[in-house]
Amino acid sequence: MQVKGGRLELLVPHMLRSQLLRPGFVRMSLKLGAARQMPAWAKLQFTSHGVTPADLEQVLGHVDSLESWSSEWERLGREHEQRGRDALTWGRKDEAARRFLTASACYNFAQYVVFLEIARKRQLHDACVHAYAQAAPLFDVPARLFEVPFRNRVIRGYLRVPPGDGPRPVVVIFNGTNAVKEELHWWGEAVLARGIAVVTFDGPGLGETFHRLGHVAEPRPVGVAIMNHIESCPELDPDAVAYMGLSLGGYCAIRMAAHDPRVRAVAAVSPPFSAEVYWNITLHSLRHELAALYDMRIEEMDRHIPRITLADTLPKLDRPLMVAGGGHDMITPGEEAFRIFETARCERELVFYPRGAHDCFNVLADLRPRMVGWLARQVTRHREGLVARPRRAAAPPRDPAWMAGEAVDPDFADELRGEPHPVEWHEPVERPSLGALFRWPWAAERRLEVVHKSVMA
Repeated sequence: MQVKGGRLELLVPHMLRSQLLRPGFVRMSLKLGAARQMPAWAKLQFTSHGVTPADLEQVLGHVDSLESWSSEWERLGREHEQRGRDALTWGRKDEAARRFLTASACYNFAQYVVFLEIARKRQLHDACVHAYAQAAPLFDVPARLFEVPFRNRVIRGYLRVPPGDGPRPVVVIFNGTNAVKEELHWWGEAVLARGIAVVTFDGPGLGETFHRLGHVAEPRPVGVAIMNHIESCPELDPDAVAYMGLSLGGYCAIRMAAHDPRVRAVAAVSPPFSAEVYWNITLHSLRHELAALYDMRIEEMDRHIPRITLADTLPKLDRPLMVAGGGHDMITPGEEAFRIFETARCERELVFYPRGAHDCFNVLADLRPRMVGWLARQVTRHREGLVARPRRAAAPPRDPAWMAGEAVDPDFADELRGEPHPVEWHEPVERPSLGALFRWPWAAERRLEVVHKSVMA
């Protein structure tokens, strides 16, 4: 069994960093009980998806190898799935929905570390999909299949429409590599709370959306098919659609939104400017595993990766854009968010957490309401009689001093231009946000640091 390096930062103490995360080293660390030493901020990846702290501690206490990581999460998933069926038998609908949802999350975490054993990965993925499908009709706002015809195939997602009269605005959310649409449930809950419909999809080439890297490199036809299908649904407002994506799904969302003017706005969390940052830098040592995920040879992926870039797309994007990134993201470096923000010419907003991890999962208490609020404002603009802002003129050539500073450190680069980051400090909220950085146990986490920048077109 082989393992994805970026996810392994959650299995060992954070100070080991990604450059030490090799399968052999991690096997030894887990055997020595490293999983039980997982830092509090890393545990948010699991508890934010419905896994209770008690369940998490139980799993981590039994993990002593990569194989046991998968088997322990699968065991917990089966336990919750059975309890969900029992709850249904006794007519406890809410408990059944919660149990099935947790089971789906457990199966998903089980498949995180499986790459080369494709049959095993698909088995766990199918279990994740099946458990969520059992929960879907039991939610307060039920989720139903949303199937989009595309080139003699079907792209499967879930649609949830809040109660109310008239066609509803809609946000379409895409996941990233080695992720599943089912784990987007909690983002969907936040969107529904705003009275907006939500569609969750496996990003092109990801999850159930037939594994082909070519669809990641060129996702635009998929986006057109999705918008065409939305237009055929009377309960959805085709004039009030926004796209959102996480990680590589964020890249796809930006590409698709730039291509289709029917998309009103786009938001992305931890998106890459170019997939080369994964292939050649952060996950370089795991090329074989990534190629296996897409059922391709390394040489074939070498030809596709250069095509996965926003270099030509961002200057053409004329819809509002919001991008978020984390300074301690071991998969998509935080500088990628700055690069996207600086290259775009449209109305745009950047939210950067210096101590945020991948997908900003450890700071969602701040990011999620902020981003969902922004999306809600964008998709309701037309209902207030507002029109889209004109496209901004091309920016002047970049200052060489800025380019040199950017290569070293984004903060230093801003200081060279006389534009230090406008740092915000937020007090703790109900749900925890913990910086992805080693801290001494007695050093309390008091405030959350946020960098916020915006440009109006």
